[in-house]
Amino acid sequence: MDFNQLISKRLGGENFYKNSYYKFEKYSLLKKMWLENHFNETLLDFGIGESDEMPPFFVLDRLNKEIYKYENRVYADNGIDILKQTAAIHLREIYNLDVINPLKQINHVMGAKSALTLIPLAFINDNDIVISTTPGYEVLANMASWLNGKIYKAPLLKSNNYLPDLQAIPIEVYKKAKIFSINYPNNPTGAVANKKFYERLINLALQYDFLIVNDATYGVYTYKNQPLSIFSIKDAYKCCIEVHSFSKMFNMTGMRIGFIVADEHLIDIIKKVKDNVDSGQYIPIQLAASEAILNEMKFLSRQKDRYYKRMKKVSKILNKNHLPTNISPGTYYLYVPIPPSFSSADEFSRFLLDNCGIFTIPWDEIEPSIRLSMTFKCKTTEEEFYNTLDKRLKRIQ
Repeated sequence: MDFNQLISKRLGGENFYKNSYYKFEKYSLLKKMWLENHFNETLLDFGIGESDEMPPFFVLDRLNKEIYKYENRVYADNGIDILKQTAAIHLREIYNLDVINPLKQINHVMGAKSALTLIPLAFINDNDIVISTTPGYEVLANMASWLNGKIYKAPLLKSNNYLPDLQAIPIEVYKKAKIFSINYPNNPTGAVANKKFYERLINLALQYDFLIVNDATYGVYTYKNQPLSIFSIKDAYKCCIEVHSFSKMFNMTGMRIGFIVADEHLIDIIKKVKDNVDSGQYIPIQLAASEAILNEMKFLSRQKDRYYKRMKKVSKILNKNHLPTNISPGTYYLYVPIPPSFSSADEFSRFLLDNCGIFTIPWDEIEPSIRLSMTFKCKTTEEEFYNTLDKRLKRIQ
């Protein structure tokens, strides 16, 4: 039997393998191959944005305590009230946002990726348009395309501070749009959205009847200004869904826990879809996430300071080695344009891996650049890591 013949046409049929690769999986395989062939050399890994540290002790202690309780063994379904209530505390402490009814306007999800697949499943019909910023995290757009939705890619350009040019999008696209997918603070560019941008986008959503989905996974990592939720803007509850994650905030990537905020009717729709997709995250993990919020202020302050210091140090080294780099106002990524001597970000990223032992993620979609994550792991000291980086970058010249 030819299994490829069985792949649904919705997924691309025989072309599935040509179009379905996940960017981070592809480059993780390249990293694995490099490690197998360079076992005597240390890799400087700026790749996947997964913390080099463990979750904080108060998260692990609460998790350890809760896993032994008989009542916590059962299905969580659409989540426990405690997590919804503490998520509201997080929104108030970090974003100065008051949620009127957290039990109905907040719901847990099994990580941001899960939320970004559930949302198009709930709302996309054949030929509905999803406006998706690019470069970016493509999970929502990929799922929408598998559901026979049409993707309109709105470019993020340095000249517009990596915000989509809302005026450049044709009116006919807005008229057929069902979802406008954004991600601020932005992966990979590090850009931060402002109130004026959100206001304009919300006005367009209300005019043309589409939903705005903001992936706020990196929301706490805003350095110069107060972190901004789209729900701080008037009328946001009429058209917005915002996705939050514990993975990046509290080094809880493997625990797969996050939450969404929206009007209670939108939440109810997504909950009913979710009921058919998963049975909820393990209750002890939800309680551990709640504990994280109750201890978040000091921890997140230290976490932000650590990543910002790393960005400053790495940026200085990159600039010294003729790779012009600005410190990002958000996230923990540096987004670095490739040198003119290289034809693509993929080529430059592979050069850095093969010749310098430096692992990065390339983005060729609009303005070829590489992304460096500040979650790198140091085998000895950070100072030695920086010295090694400086020495290896000299191989480019």
